[in-house]
Amino acid sequence: MHKQLEQLSRDHRNLEKILAMLTQQLDDFFAGRESDFDLKIELMEYLEAFADQGHHPLENLIYGIAQKRIKGHDELFARLARQHSNLAQLTRTFRHSLEGILHEAVMSRAELETQGREYIALQHLHLALEEREVFPLLEAELTETDWAEISANLPKHDDPVFESPDQIRFQTLVNYLKNT
Repeated sequence: MHKQLEQLSRDHRNLEKILAMLTQQLDDFFAGRESDFDLKIELMEYLEAFADQGHHPLENLIYGIAQKRIKGHDELFARLARQHSNLAQLTRTFRHSLEGILHEAVMSRAELETQGREYIALQHLHLALEEREVFPLLEAELTETDWAEISANLPKHDDPVFESPDQIRFQTLVNYLKNT
């Protein structure tokens, strides 16, 4: 597998860890057990800062180049771009809802749960589509010239939790990961 695809797969495994943590926090909250809102908000901030502003732009770059090379998959690449945009909006919406609850905004538990569960489910579906269909297609079809073009245009893509931990911005999340 090309090193860029290996990195994206590593990112996906880390995103799955974050989604599992978020799921556990939501399960605890909706079951009436202790739940850490600061952690939930940091999880969403991480997804916004890393997935939406770093990981997805890199994938969009790769998919744009792939779309020029690989014929017959225009709808797939367009769907992925729409998913990235929709997920970014859902990330912001759910983070704002969590922040609102923390600051005593009125929102029903059912509405918050629906937002959270739908968000997590859509993230899982998106990651599965990329891993099962898109990455094998890219590995089979992109040339070294394509990968060189991608490498020459890489957006900044540092992971602020798993690669270069930002102890200030993601203190609760980084500490939680250290203790698990």
